[in-house]
Amino acid sequence: MPTRPLFVLSANAEVIAACHAAAKIAGNAVSEVNVCDDSSKLQGGNFDGLVVVDPTFMAPLSIHEFTLNFLREHRALLFLLTPGDAHHADGLARFVGAQAAIAMPVDAANLAEHLASPFGAPTSFRPDPLPVADTEALSESLGAILKGREPQTRERFLEAVADSETGLYTPEFWHHRLEEEFKRSARFRFPLGLVAFSWEGEISQDVLLELAGLLLLDTRDVDVAAHVVDHSLIAMLPHTGPEGTRMFAQRVMKSIAEHNLIDLLGESLEMVSATAVAPDSSLASATAFLAQVLPNQDSFELEL
Repeated sequence: MPTRPLFVLSANAEVIAACHAAAKIAGNAVSEVNVCDDSSKLQGGNFDGLVVVDPTFMAPLSIHEFTLNFLREHRALLFLLTPGDAHHADGLARFVGAQAAIAMPVDAANLAEHLASPFGAPTSFRPDPLPVADTEALSESLGAILKGREPQTRERFLEAVADSETGLYTPEFWHHRLEEEFKRSARFRFPLGLVAFSWEGEISQDVLLELAGLLLLDTRDVDVAAHVVDHSLIAMLPHTGPEGTRMFAQRVMKSIAEHNLIDLLGESLEMVSATAVAPDSSLASATAFLAQVLPNQDSFELEL
C-alpha cells in the first residue's frame, strides 16, 4: 500500500477537520496532512500525493478548469468536494481527471476509503450477486449454440494474433489491446500493470524462445505478452496494481537469472526490467503509458 501526503485545499474548518479524521482512519495510506487555505499559496508548491479540493477554494473560478490545469502540473489523486449530489457530480469529476466527487458535508469514513485505495476508488464496493444458474438449462443452451460450429475457430484466431513459435502475441494485436485496456483503466479506475524485460546485444532464436517461455510461465490467461521491439519482451497485466506488478517482474527476472542465458558473443545475458501502473493522471495516452517502460518506441511504432 503506497503512503502519500494529503493536501487539503480549503479554508473551511469543518472540511479540514473531516479530512484530518479521514487521514487517521486511512492509517498508513496517509503520511501527513497539509492544509492550503489560500489559492495564492499554490504557486511553486509540490502537491504530488492525495489532494482534496473544496469548491469554494477557487471560487468564483471553475473548479473543473482548475482541476484540469492542476493535474497537468502535479502527479496527484485528486478528489472534488461537492455540495450537491455526488453521484451526478462524479461523472464530470472523472472526466476532468479527478478520482471521484465527494459529497459535503464530508463523511470521514467514506473519504478514508478513497484515500486508502491505491487508485482512489472505494475498496468496499462489491457488485450485486449474480442469480443462481440453472445448470441443466445452461448446458442445453450451450450445446445448441456450439452445435455445428467449426472446432478450428479458436485455432484460426490464435494463428492470426500470435506467433506460433514463441507463443507471444503479435505487436499489432498487443498494441490494440493496450489501447483498450488503457481506456478501460482510465474510465473505470481499474489497475493496469505494464512490465518490460530488456537486454543489450544480440541473442539467438533459441534464447528468445526460452525467454518467451519463462515469461509465459508466470502470466495468467488474462495477461497479454508480446515481443514488441528487438530487445524487449513486454507483458500487460490487467487488474494488477503496483505491488502485484513489481512482484511479477521480480519472479520473471529471478527465473531468467537461474537459467544462465548467454548472448551471441557467449557472454552472460544482462537483463533489466521496468514497470508502470495505470491509471495515472499524468499519462494522457496509451503511448505515454508505454513510454514509461520503453522510452524509445521508434522501432515499435514502425512495426505497427
